[in-house]
Amino acid sequence: MSLPPPPPAAPPPPPGFDYGAGAPATTAGKATGALVCGIVGLLVCGVILGPIAIYLGTQAKKEIRSSDGRLKGEGLATAGIVMGIIAVIGFIISIIVFASR
Repeated sequence: MSLPPPPPAAPPPPPGFDYGAGAPATTAGKATGALVCGIVGLLVCGVILGPIAIYLGTQAKKEIRSSDGRLKGEGLATAGIVMGIIAVIGFIISIIVFASR
């Protein structure tokens, strides 16, 4: 007793057809959080939100680098780190200025 032959293979896709490169890259949430904390830290509470922005930004950059292109937002993370540093330095300068009066 023999088995029936397998069904024919599907035809090849038409020229220029792409099966898809996967889902588009999404922005890392920690990068957005770093940016928001950096901006608010500059305006309101640099001593608390500045270090949080620095931490979130560095963690976001690590995640983005290890995601193989699935995550984006390295610029947001860098901006958050820079604004966090500026917020902390601004707080330190304000403490020095007010302490010297």
